[in-house]
Amino acid sequence: MDYQLVNNVATEKDWHALQRTLAANGSQTLLTLAASPQLGRWTTTATFKVMNIIDRLTHREYRADQYRFFNDAPIPTWAKTIVNRDGSISIVDHGTEIAREFLFPNTRRAVQDLRYHNPDQTLDFIEEFAADGSLFSNLFYAENELQEMVFFNHQEQPIVRYYLYQGTINYVTIEDPQNQQVLAAYPDLVAFYRDQLAQFITTADTIIINYLGLELSVLAETKSHNILELAEDPVDDQGQIRGNLAAILRNEITSIQEVRVTRQVERQLRRQRLPLNKVTVIASAEKKR
Repeated sequence: MDYQLVNNVATEKDWHALQRTLAANGSQTLLTLAASPQLGRWTTTATFKVMNIIDRLTHREYRADQYRFFNDAPIPTWAKTIVNRDGSISIVDHGTEIAREFLFPNTRRAVQDLRYHNPDQTLDFIEEFAADGSLFSNLFYAENELQEMVFFNHQEQPIVRYYLYQGTINYVTIEDPQNQQVLAAYPDLVAFYRDQLAQFITTADTIIINYLGLELSVLAETKSHNILELAEDPVDDQGQIRGNLAAILRNEITSIQEVRVTRQVERQLRRQRLPLNKVTVIASAEKKR
C-alpha cells in the first residue's frame, strides 16, 4: 500500500493541501501521527483512506453528519451552560464560572472542548470531543502546565496515555480497556510511533514524507520503501544543505531510499558534491506546494 505520512492535520487549509498532494502522487492512504479530534470533520468525505495512529489503537470510527450540540455537553449535575453577551460560553456552578466551552471553528453549535479552571483561573483539565461529538480525550494540568493526556475509545474507556514533563512527552502507555492494565510502555513519542508503524507497515508498502523532522525519525525501523519529497527549502538559515538531507544522501540515514527533487534543487545538491544515487528529478508542476 502507498502511504502519505504526516505528523498532523491542524487546519482545514492543511487538509485541502493534503488532498491535492495525494491526488497528485497517487497515494492510497493518508497516515497521520498526532491525535486530532478535528480529523473526523474532513475524513468522512475523503476520496482516499485516512489512518491515524491513535485512532487505530482506540478503534475510533467517525460518524458523518453527527456532532454534539453545545448545550448537550456533559457538565456537573447542578451546573448550567450560559451563552455570554460576547458569544463566549460559560459553565457556571452555583453562580461561579468553573469552565469555558469552545466550539469547532466555523460552527455555531458543535462543541469542541470544555476547559475547566481552578479558582485562580489556571487550567485544571480539558475535555475534548471528536467532530462527531464522542469523547476524544482528557488533558490534565498542574500549575497551568500540561501533565497527562488520555485518549478514549467509543465506550469512553482510556486506551492511550501520554505523560509529560516540562512540555515534553516522556512516557507513553497503552492500556487494556477492561482493567487498565498496561499492555505496552514507551520512553518517548518516537519509540511509540516506531513500534506502532511496525505493527502494520510491510516490505510491500511505500511511504512518502515531506519533512525532515518527526516524520523522518519514526521511519528508522520500517522495512518499507520510503521516499522523501521535500516540501521545505533544502538549504538552512546558514546557507548549508540541511543536515538530515545530507545524511540521507550520504546514506548515513538509511531509512530513506529515494529523494524526489526539482531540477533546481538537484543542481544545488550537485554543487555541494553530495551523492545523487538516491535522487529522482521531478518536474516542478509535480510539486504539491
